[in-house]
Amino acid sequence: MEFPDFGKQCANKDCKQLDFLPVKCDKCHALFCKDHSTFDSHLCVPIECTNDLGPKLETTWFKCTFDSCISKNPCEMLCPKCDKHYCLAHRHHGCLDELPGKEARKVLREAAKKSKELFTIAKEEADKKIEASLRQAELQPEKRRMAQQIRLMKLKGKALGDNKIPVIDRVYFTIHPPIKDNKVTSAVPLFTSKTWTVGRSIDLFAVRLKIENRNDKTNTPKLRLFKLEDGEHLSDQMDRVIGRMVTDGLIFNGDSLILHYVDATRNPVEIEPDKLMEYKLSSV
Repeated sequence: MEFPDFGKQCANKDCKQLDFLPVKCDKCHALFCKDHSTFDSHLCVPIECTNDLGPKLETTWFKCTFDSCISKNPCEMLCPKCDKHYCLAHRHHGCLDELPGKEARKVLREAAKKSKELFTIAKEEADKKIEASLRQAELQPEKRRMAQQIRLMKLKGKALGDNKIPVIDRVYFTIHPPIKDNKVTSAVPLFTSKTWTVGRSIDLFAVRLKIENRNDKTNTPKLRLFKLEDGEHLSDQMDRVIGRMVTDGLIFNGDSLILHYVDATRNPVEIEPDKLMEYKLSSV
């Protein structure tokens, strides 16, 4: 006999196994299997605290202009001809019927282009506000862990890497490419494997960022990783395993790192203060 409605799937996206005795998280209220029921195992973000890290947004409702229509919508949908808001049911209200077919299509194309540009601008502004909120939260010990978890979730959605790496083994970073010709390139979200070494991870990042990597040659500048937060060199030993460093708290999943050319013969290996400041300013 089958019981299709008995049990629940684990909310961890890397698990999803059917559990007949799921555990409800006290913070995020999602259901998990026994292995992912602890806060750390599913990167818990408490529902009641999520608004503390970002700006509180007030919703504006737009009333349909069509006579006798009382519907309201949180998204303003302006007619490209009369520039008034109409709901989906009344978006074809006769305005464009007065125009020839070719001219009407032109108006619609221009309206679509304008909407796309406005959306891009709005998204950039929203991303800046979220990033500023996360940076502010990371300065507060009681909110730092939650901010790191939110940053990690954002990274997972767009990070690049070796797709052969199992999802459960992936470690995510925001990587700042080397300064080239006194120009700072935008940071890129990348992932490596927790079983890989620092050296192998640098090789992967160099390939993904399409930058020259001569770490295997003598008498050449070497690529090394540094923490964006304080400019600390990640490791002198290229055979150190990334996962072990995360476990030991030397780095965190979701950290921002700098990939920079250095003279590896110098001791200690460090990044110049002025270069570190350039990287930091580019991330603001």
